[in-house]
Amino acid sequence: MSRYYIGLSTSGHDPSFCIVDESAQVLFAEATERYIQDKRAWGCLPDHKGHIESVINDIISKDSDARFKLATSWKSIKADLPVEVSSTLLPAHVVEWIKSLQALVQGNSGIHCQMIAEERILPTIANFDHHLCHATAALYSVPVNNAICLVLDGEGEVGASSLFKWDEGKLKRVWRSWGLGSLGTFYSVLTQLCGFSAVEGEEWKVMGLAAYGKVDDRLVGLLKQLIFIENGKPMLGVDNNLIAVMDELKSFARKKSDPITDAANMAASGQFVYSQLANEIISEFDKEYKNLILTGGCALNSSYNGTILNNHSFESVHIPSAPADDGNSLGAAIQAWKEDHPQEPLPFNNKTPFLGTKVTTKDLENLVSNSGLTTTKIDDNDTDFIAKKLAEGYVIGVMRGKAEFGPRALGNRSILADPRQKEMKEKINKIVKGREAYRPFAPVVPLKDMHKWFENPQACLYMSYTLKWKEEIRDLVPSVVHNDGTGRVQSVEQETYPWLFNLTQSFEKITGIPVLLNTSFNVMGKPIVHSVNDAISVLHTTALDAVLIENIFVEKLPE
Repeated sequence: MSRYYIGLSTSGHDPSFCIVDESAQVLFAEATERYIQDKRAWGCLPDHKGHIESVINDIISKDSDARFKLATSWKSIKADLPVEVSSTLLPAHVVEWIKSLQALVQGNSGIHCQMIAEERILPTIANFDHHLCHATAALYSVPVNNAICLVLDGEGEVGASSLFKWDEGKLKRVWRSWGLGSLGTFYSVLTQLCGFSAVEGEEWKVMGLAAYGKVDDRLVGLLKQLIFIENGKPMLGVDNNLIAVMDELKSFARKKSDPITDAANMAASGQFVYSQLANEIISEFDKEYKNLILTGGCALNSSYNGTILNNHSFESVHIPSAPADDGNSLGAAIQAWKEDHPQEPLPFNNKTPFLGTKVTTKDLENLVSNSGLTTTKIDDNDTDFIAKKLAEGYVIGVMRGKAEFGPRALGNRSILADPRQKEMKEKINKIVKGREAYRPFAPVVPLKDMHKWFENPQACLYMSYTLKWKEEIRDLVPSVVHNDGTGRVQSVEQETYPWLFNLTQSFEKITGIPVLLNTSFNVMGKPIVHSVNDAISVLHTTALDAVLIENIFVEKLPE
């Protein structure tokens, strides 16, 4: 009898589904938002029937003896824990809503799995500590066998941060924080003050906007009163008059009707304070360890992440492709596997982020017939064709292979363009993505060339770090250079990203520049595309020039 392990992310937001086999290899991992095309998928069960049915049935068709063990990413229902909930920083109705959704999802996840797999589902569901799931998921792709692992999160069972030691296949908790101090909550407050929505996950907008603002000492003084660090752990500033502090901060808040640039100084000041707080935490242990693993929702702060090696004594920093709660289905699945294999080391050094749904082109012909589109079939390994189109100014949506696990498009569900054209940033933001003009785009750079382009180069497999471009070459790729001279870079190698790496080489043959512009294949407010139908819909409804679906190039007919 073969056993498979199904992990379910059950936070009430960012649900996801993961299946691991008996050798601890991930067979499938993907956020539910992709399938239902609803950003963050608040309150949705992670084992959405339509999403998981084909995955489970495919395993059963190949392995008639398959049995499945279910696991969730929380030990219990948060509302049942004797933990005080503060509504001082975030509105009470939002806090209660999030608690209620976690209870709903934690209590009901697995019901679709049980219906689809029938008697093949084992009777007991395993529930694992939330931060343990974060750490375990991060280990799956970490390239080193010993490190310190810091979880910086919005919340957890009893606190919002944890420290683990990873050594030779074993993971052990060093400490966890207690109470209401949370860097994740701090950034949610900052997001709201900037006139964006933390519920919609618009922290990205704050990070991008910070590059346009100046650090304001008065704002810094107020923001620093919300959170302080004690013995490396974030604590809520309860001894400060937080209600009065929040009232004063709100007097500087941007109204949604105000220009976005009005919040630039708030964004810059908040990012500055966040960086100080995170550095204080890491400074408690940075001299003791060579390697750092950073995970949890806060690990998506790429602007901060790119500064860690400069400010601390680590030799390497690793951040997984899915450090936030959507990544926790992987952690839960691996922990369920570990229960059955207690003598086995935890799996690590699995670099590929491509763990999701595989593209199928079976419906493509029907979608493009009589639709004003034309198709060209190219060789699977022909990157010269696409490079030539990019050099001609095409903006191309790419949908190839398995989807990325995590929030960043890393080449398999990306929009690609020529970074040499200064107007390309405005064009894509305005008539393709439909989002704010200041929002930056990511550069794709071969790892072997990083030292030519960035001041302090490091491997950036999952677009987790923002680095400083060398000043003398910024004018060569203006559409991927942010206002402060940085770029949230994706470094590519032949081994991990063969097609995208080869595309940079083909583009360099034509232009002399081995750099591409990369952004997620979606429009504002929607998740990254999931189906071929989604991709063709974006092509029809935006100024996108073409899409590459596997090896079929689809473009609009000339008008």
